[in-house]
Amino acid sequence: MIFLPVGTQFGFDRLVKAVDEAIIKKIIEDEVFAQIGPGDYKPVAMKYVVNLGKEEFDRVFQSCNAIISHAGMGNIALAIKAQKPLLVLPRLRKYGEVVNNHQVDTARKFEEMGHILAAYDENELIEKIKLLKTFVPKPRIPNRQGVIDRIAAFLNSLENKQ
Repeated sequence: MIFLPVGTQFGFDRLVKAVDEAIIKKIIEDEVFAQIGPGDYKPVAMKYVVNLGKEEFDRVFQSCNAIISHAGMGNIALAIKAQKPLLVLPRLRKYGEVVNNHQVDTARKFEEMGHILAAYDENELIEKIKLLKTFVPKPRIPNRQGVIDRIAAFLNSLENKQ
C-alpha cells in the first residue's frame, strides 16, 4: 500500500489529482490511501480521508510500503527514520501552495543525499512513480560530532569578538 499524506492545514490538489490520475491510467497498481487535507479535489480512484489523528496516521505510515507526499520536513524525517521509500512533489509558490519555494530546496538536498526521490512537476512525478517500488533510501547517519564542532566554533567566534 502507498500512503499519500499531504498535511492537515492545506490541501495539495495538484499532487492528489496527479496520483489519482496515475491510478486511473494504471501507472500505479498498488492500493493507495490518502490523507488529503482541506483541498477541493476529491479522489475517485483511491480511498481517502481529509484528516487522520496522530495514532491512525502513525499506524498507516508504519504499515505502508511507500509514501508519496509534499516535501515537508515532517514526512521526510519520518520516512528517513522508518527507512520507507518516499517520493515528494514540492509545493510551489507560483500555484499559491506556499509563500516561497523552500520545499524545492529541501527536496533537492534530500534527493542528492539519496534519502528520497523527488519530482518537480506532474510529468516527472509519473516517471518517478515507476522508480518508487525499487527505490531503497540511503540510511541517514547522524553527524553529532560535526554539529558539536560547528556550535563550538560559532561560540568561540562570539567569544573572540568581545
